[in-house]
This record gives sequence, structure tokens and C-alpha cells, in this order.
Amino acid sequence: MSDTYRQEVSRHTNAVDLGFWRRPVGVAIPDDELSFLLVPDAVESAACFELARQVHAWQHAHRGDENCIDVALMVTMGGLLPSVLLYDHLVQMPDADTPKLKFGTVGVSRYAGPGERLDKPVVNHPVSEPVSDRTVLVIDDLGDYGGTMNFLSQHLTESHGARQVLSLMLYMKPAALETLQATFWFGEIPQDTWIITPREQVETLTKRVPVWRERGASESECRRRLIELIGYPPTLVDYYLPRAWAACER
Repeated sequence: MSDTYRQEVSRHTNAVDLGFWRRPVGVAIPDDELSFLLVPDAVESAACFELARQVHAWQHAHRGDENCIDVALMVTMGGLLPSVLLYDHLVQMPDADTPKLKFGTVGVSRYAGPGERLDKPVVNHPVSEPVSDRTVLVIDDLGDYGGTMNFLSQHLTESHGARQVLSLMLYMKPAALETLQATFWFGEIPQDTWIITPREQVETLTKRVPVWRERGASESECRRRLIELIGYPPTLVDYYLPRAWAACER
């Protein structure tokens, strides 16, 4: 293994400060009511590893009883990336005492865009894996107010006959902690923070740039906010920002 390769690999896997990322605070943006928190790939991977160990402990504690998890459901779109990372830990782990979970999907939407909540949850993707009389783990990236997960718990038990619904989130906000009995989560963030996971960097950019432009920001100021304040990769911003800016003129 070359020294260069070793340095590049360890930079992304061994340099993550999980203590910081358990209670991170987003950055404020001029003329924006939201704070923004960009979560790098390496952080989400490390956080999912910790969450996987929480699930392993649960499975070992409940092996042989009805609380042992049978099925994991990925909430589209937010839960897809953490679920893919968790799949490697929860299905491929060579442990005969821990059952391999079946993974499926379910889709519920609560947001039209950053900070734009819908009046009520919308089921936009039906349950893809049978859950009747099973203990189900529902995986999402964020507990905001707890409404999505509480809605899904009721939906899975009343409409699909699930025996028990457990929840796993990458991050929780204070309102969700008050209203949702979450089973597993990694960290907590303030209520006014918009979390930007690796799967939604482009989405957030394309939806927030028009807001900033409407409020008086120039294209160069938007670039500064994305790169210098939030921490976007410059190559990504230089590719998508001109497109997002031009789209505002149509």
C-alpha cells in the first residue's frame, strides 16, 4: 500500500470527530431564517456504523422473542442513503445469532422543499415488504417534528398489521424528541437547522439559491454562502450554481 493511498483513505475514515457530530450546530446565512448543516459522506458512514451497533445490541438482547426485528423499511427518499449503509452491517454481518433482516421501502413526504412543510403526510410509495405480525424497523434520516414517523407507525400497525414498529434516525430535533418515542438515533440538531445529507446537496442548492436571489443576493454571494459558509465542494457549486441561477430567469 502506497503512502499516498494510505493517507487519502485514512483522511476520510479516521479523521471524523463523532463527538462534534453528535450535537452539531449549523451555520447562519444572511437574510435566511434557517441555519444549514452539511453532513459529509464520511460522517454519515461513521454515524451509521454506530447506529448499526445499537441495532446489533437490540437484536442480541431480544433474540428468540417477538421484539427481535424481522423487517427494515427504508423511508424514501430520506432514509435510502442511511439504509444502504446500514444494509451492509445488518444483513451481511457474519453472526449466526443475529437474524438477517429483510429490507423493503415505504414512501411518505412531509416537505415540498427546505423549511416548506406539507399540511399532512402523503404516502407516495406503498410498503414493498410484508410486515404483518412482524417487528419492523423504519429508517429515516431526520426526526423533525416526529409527524412522519408517528404517522408511519400508525399506518404500519393499523393498515398493514405490524406487531411493533421501531424507528431509527440519523438526527433528531427537539420537537421530535418530545413527540416521538425513537428507538435508535445518532445525534441531535437545533430545530431551525436544515440538514444537508450527501444525497441532497444539489436539491438544497437548487431550491435555496432562488430564495437568496429573491432576497437580494448576487450569484457570487450565493457561491460564497455555499462554499465558505456551508462548506459545499467548490467543484459541485461551480457546476450547479450557474444552472440554478439561470433557472431563476426562466
